[in-house]
Amino acid sequence: MSEPLLRIEALYKAYDQHLVLRNINLAVAEHEVVCLIGASGCGKSTLLRCINLLEPINHGEIFLDDLRITDPRVNADQVRQRIGLVFQSFNLFPHMTVLENITLAPQKALGVARREAEAAAMALLTRFGLEEKAGEYPDRLSGGQQQRVAIIRALALKPSLLLLDEVTSALDPEMVGEVLDIIAELKGLGMTMVLATHQMGFAYQIADRVAFLDAGAIVEIGPAQQVLSQPRQPRTRQFLERVLAASPLAPAGDESLPGLVAQPEPSPAIRR
Repeated sequence: MSEPLLRIEALYKAYDQHLVLRNINLAVAEHEVVCLIGASGCGKSTLLRCINLLEPINHGEIFLDDLRITDPRVNADQVRQRIGLVFQSFNLFPHMTVLENITLAPQKALGVARREAEAAAMALLTRFGLEEKAGEYPDRLSGGQQQRVAIIRALALKPSLLLLDEVTSALDPEMVGEVLDIIAELKGLGMTMVLATHQMGFAYQIADRVAFLDAGAIVEIGPAQQVLSQPRQPRTRQFLERVLAASPLAPAGDESLPGLVAQPEPSPAIRR
């Protein structure tokens, strides 16, 4: 692996007396995609929020390139300009159009001129098949379209690292594919990403590595195919067997991946 873009060392996070993350060590190389898997409540979302400095940590260090971003002297707002975070609940401003949602941060945070910000936003919307929605308000969009706009909004700041927190969990099943398509395209463009996901089949297809979290700790981490098809830790295997019980369909032609749900075909709306 090349020199890591993101490095986490001995991270601990607690809420009052409840330890949520324990001794997290993780390095993510530039252009790498790492998927975080595990049961709800295992600490995936909290870890992403710690990386984005939305949650203070109790112990440990986080580095972006060579910058120790957990240094209290570091400007957290400037760090967040380099680390995009997309939430499962979209978090679009309902009183703003799609175009206004996307151009707000570049203008306010980066000082980009309105015309330049709008041109860049339209280029992104066009790339991902949403240019006709530029003047719409979020409540006029489907859930899948809203989540795609939320991803585009994060991309408008040209982040070095993109964090995605269960971005398909609030969507109807038929809308999941169009959001996964945009993430797959970002991988093809070389975007460095850390994703928390329950979509095991998608993690198998897109991740360079998968990290399985349990009770706030990384129990197993390795290449996606190895972790998801031949896990080395009993707890990882137990988790995947439970996924099998809940989702008995496996990708076509791959019987070594019990419980991994086949992903839908790419949406024709996504332009490659």
